[in-house]
Amino acid sequence: MKKILFLQIKGNSLGGVWFVNKALGEEFIKRGYHAEVLAIRNNHPGIEINDTPLKINVINNDDLWEIVHRRDVLKSLGKNFWKTFKQYRIDKEKLNEDYSKMSEFIKSYRPDYIIASHYQTLFGVPLEYLSKVIFVQHSSFKYLLDDKYGVKVLKKFNDKIGKMCWLSDSTMKLAEKFGFKNNTFIYNPNKFTTFKQADVVNNKKIVVITRIHPEKRIDLMISMVNDIFMNSKFRDWKFEIYGTGSFNEKSQNILKDSKQIFYKGVTNDVSSVLLSSSITLNTSIYEGFSLSIIEGYTCGIPVISFDFGESVYEEIRDGKTGFVVKQGDIETFKLKLINVLSNLKLLKQMSDESKKFSKEFNIKVIVDKWEDLFKIVN
Repeated sequence: MKKILFLQIKGNSLGGVWFVNKALGEEFIKRGYHAEVLAIRNNHPGIEINDTPLKINVINNDDLWEIVHRRDVLKSLGKNFWKTFKQYRIDKEKLNEDYSKMSEFIKSYRPDYIIASHYQTLFGVPLEYLSKVIFVQHSSFKYLLDDKYGVKVLKKFNDKIGKMCWLSDSTMKLAEKFGFKNNTFIYNPNKFTTFKQADVVNNKKIVVITRIHPEKRIDLMISMVNDIFMNSKFRDWKFEIYGTGSFNEKSQNILKDSKQIFYKGVTNDVSSVLLSSSITLNTSIYEGFSLSIIEGYTCGIPVISFDFGESVYEEIRDGKTGFVVKQGDIETFKLKLINVLSNLKLLKQMSDESKKFSKEFNIKVIVDKWEDLFKIVN
C-alpha cells in the first residue's frame, strides 16, 4: 500500500488548505492509499476535527502557531527591539526542535509521496525524502511575492524537491518568469458533489460562505449589497453570510437593521445552503484558487468577483459562469450584480454554464491528475 503524507503548519485549522487536503486525502484512501496529515502545531484551541478518516498528527501540542518572525524583529527596530529579538530567538529554537521531530516522524512513517502545503514544513523533511515532495503553493503568486523570505526558501528547495505544484496554469507561467523550475499545476478540487442544481430564478438569494477576514473584505460586500437593496425593485431578494469572524461597526448596524441581509454563522451543510441560493460574490484582495467559487459552481451558482489574481480567468469564465470586475471598481461591481438580479434569463444561463464547468473540478478528475503526477515523482 502506497503511503501519502500531507504536511501543514497547523493541525486544527479550518481554512482552505485543510479542506483541500481533506478532500484529496479521503479520495486517496478510497483508492487504496494510506494517507495521513503531519502538522507542526495547532492554532485554534478547542477545535476538534473528527469528521474524517484522515489521521492528523501534531508534532508540538504545547505551543500554538503564533511565532515571532525575522520580519517582526526588523519592524521593531527602535521600539521593543530587544524584547522582540529575544522572543524570536526562543521561537526559532523551539521551531528547530519541532523540525527535528518532524524529520524523525517522516523517517518512521516512510511515505512514498509527501504533499507539502506550507514552505515552513520543508525544513522538517529529511534530505533523502525531499525528492518525494510535491510542494503546493496555495496562495496567488502575487501574494507570495510579498513574502520575500518565503520566496527565498522556495527557491532554495526548488531543485531539491520532486515538483512545484501551482494552482493554475497562469500562476505556473508567472512563477517560471521569476525563475522557478520543475513546475506543474493542478486545480483545487471541490470537496463535495451533487447532481442537483439550484433553482436560481426562484430562490432569489445571494450567498457567501467564507472566512470573515480583512483580506476577504466582507464588510465591503455587505455595504455594496445593502446599497442595491435600497432599490425597492429588489425587496424580494435576500443576502446570507456564513462563516466565522467579526464585522466592522457599519456592517453590524446593517445586519441589525436590515430585513434582507443576515449573518447565519457556521454551516456544516454547504451544499444545502448553496442549492437554496442564486448567486455568490467574491470581494477578496487575492485568492490562490477559490474553493467557495468551485462549491458554488457544483450547485449551479454563478459568481461576481473582483479580479483576485492571476488565476481568476481560469476559475471564472467571464460573462458565462459569472463576471470578473477590476479590483476595487465598486460601481462596476454593483452594476454587474444589478444586471444579474434584474435579468433572470441571464442568471439561469450562467447557472447552467456554472454547473457544466464544475465537472472540471470534480474530486475524481483532480485526483486522477495527482496520480499522474505521482508517476513522475521519485
